[in-house]
Amino acid sequence: MQKVRLLVFLFLLAACGREPLRPGDLLFQVGEGGMSGAIEASTGGVYSHVGILGETLEDVWEAVPGAGVRHVSLQRFLDESARDAEGKPYVRVFRAPCDWPDVLKRVQALEGRPYDVAFLPGDASLYCSELVYECYRDSSGAPLFSSIPMTFKGPDGATVPYWTAHYDSLGVAIPEGAPGTNPNDLSHSPILAPVPVQW
Repeated sequence: MQKVRLLVFLFLLAACGREPLRPGDLLFQVGEGGMSGAIEASTGGVYSHVGILGETLEDVWEAVPGAGVRHVSLQRFLDESARDAEGKPYVRVFRAPCDWPDVLKRVQALEGRPYDVAFLPGDASLYCSELVYECYRDSSGAPLFSSIPMTFKGPDGATVPYWTAHYDSLGVAIPEGAPGTNPNDLSHSPILAPVPVQW
C-alpha cells in the first residue's frame, strides 16, 4: 500500500510539472544591479549566482561577498533573488550526477573561506561557481565541471565599467583570460539536467 501511495505521489508531482528536490541540486539565481549585473553582462546570460542545496533541503551552501562560504536557509536564498514577471523568485534548479556525501564533506571543509573578490584562480578564497567547481568531483577526484578563460567584457567587446572600477579599487589587473568559472557557463554543462520546480 505504501508503495502505491508513493507512486501516486510521484505521478501527481510529475503531472504538476514538479519534481522533488534532492541534496546537491544546484540553484541558479538571477540578481539585480551591481556585481550581479556585471556578471550577467560579461558572461552572456541571466544568472549571477549559484548555490548548493543542502542535506535538509531547507538550507543552501554558497559563497558570497562579505561572508565567504556559508550556508543559509533556502527561504533566505530565495528572498535574495530577483523576481520574475509573476513575482516569484527567479531561481532555476539543475541536477548534477554526484556522490552527495562526498560533496557535503568538501563543502563543509570549506565553510568560512573568504570570498574571492578578485576571482583569481589558485588561492584560498572562493567565489560561488568556484565553490561548485571544487566540490563536485568524480571518483578519481577530477572536477565534474570544466574551467574556461574568464572574460570581463560585455557583448560590445569592451570591459564592463563595473569591472574597471572594481579592479581599480583592488589595485590589481583584471584577470582577463585566466581560467575560471561562472554561473551561466555552469548552467549550460551537458552533465546537468533541469529540475522543474515551482516556488
